[in-house]
Amino acid sequence: IDEKTSAERSLVILERVKHLESMGYTFEGADASVELMILHSTQHYCLPFRVLDYTAQVYDTDVDSASRVMSKMENDKTTNGGTVTKTNLARATVNVRVLDDPNHEEDEFLDRLEVAEGNGPVDALANALKKALVPSHPELENLQLIDYKVRILDPAAATAAATRVMIEFKDIKTDRQWTTVSVDRNIISASLNALVDGFEYALKDVVAGCVIEDFE
Repeated sequence: IDEKTSAERSLVILERVKHLESMGYTFEGADASVELMILHSTQHYCLPFRVLDYTAQVYDTDVDSASRVMSKMENDKTTNGGTVTKTNLARATVNVRVLDDPNHEEDEFLDRLEVAEGNGPVDALANALKKALVPSHPELENLQLIDYKVRILDPAAATAAATRVMIEFKDIKTDRQWTTVSVDRNIISASLNALVDGFEYALKDVVAGCVIEDFE
């Protein structure tokens, strides 16, 4: 690209960063999100996948507040012979549009819907997203989430507060690590966006010459 186009693109990216930082984003330590923002501004960048829709459900059999936890532990010891059993308490569905060819040689796409469970809604979403993408991108089998941080940005808003989510990822095959960030008043939405960025960053050097089509 020519110098004028490069300067214009840099200005657009800078304005975008300023706008996001005014919303509560911080890109310090989240280089993956910055790099993806730059890639998305380029003309020939290809999305390796697109999340079309998702759901997350949380379910439980009782309420375990601090005042009840001791009595519940005693009950678990009585009913389970001293062994406390754990069950998955969240279920998520993720519908993605993704390459149909795991060798990344054909530009054929399909919509894949997967369901997974987890120890919470974010864990379930991560499991469902990975389950949906691995058939087309086997390299994601090596992807691990190693840190998850949440910060409340406006505590005065109480439960309506904006939340900033930062997720750290690791490729256990190469030991490469990266971090993504997202901000939303819906903590599940912020978490999913950070997850999507993390998975996309893992694939940025793998997928080439493709365009996710907006077909019906």
